[in-house]
Amino acid sequence: MAGNSPGDHRAEVANMTDEELIDSWETASDKETENLSPFLRAVVEEMDRRRIAFSRDQGGA
Repeated sequence: MAGNSPGDHRAEVANMTDEELIDSWETASDKETENLSPFLRAVVEEMDRRRIAFSRDQGGA
């Protein structure tokens, strides 16, 4: 029910547990991780803010 603005996604992921963030990242397809949706971009930013390690290689970007 969240909107599609980046602020909406940031607020949504800020309320997620570390495990939920990791699960969101790990269940994303390779195509999704190469071209991040606004939601996944918010997940990545929140994981970075919390210093949560990514378990999937991001392609050396």
